[in-house]
Amino acid sequence: MKLSIKIIQSQDEIIANCPELDINCYGADKDEAIRRIKKVINFYVDSAKELGLDVEALSEISIEGEMSQSLIDRLGGAQNNTIN
Repeated sequence: MKLSIKIIQSQDEIIANCPELDINCYGADKDEAIRRIKKVINFYVDSAKELGLDVEALSEISIEGEMSQSLIDRLGGAQNNTIN
């Protein structure tokens, strides 16, 4: 599964948007917004598995169009279908 995260400045908050899953998370800064979207994506994947849906392994994450292996590592890796 390939996901992208777009970072958007909105007045005094940062919005992390994952268009592939139609998820938005807010934070006071970029790190907080990414941390929050990580939790939501993890919940999304875990919920899909609980419902018996076949979920692809997370293979690639890009932020604003740039592939970031360090972000995949920071979000917990892609080998186990979740980003714990």
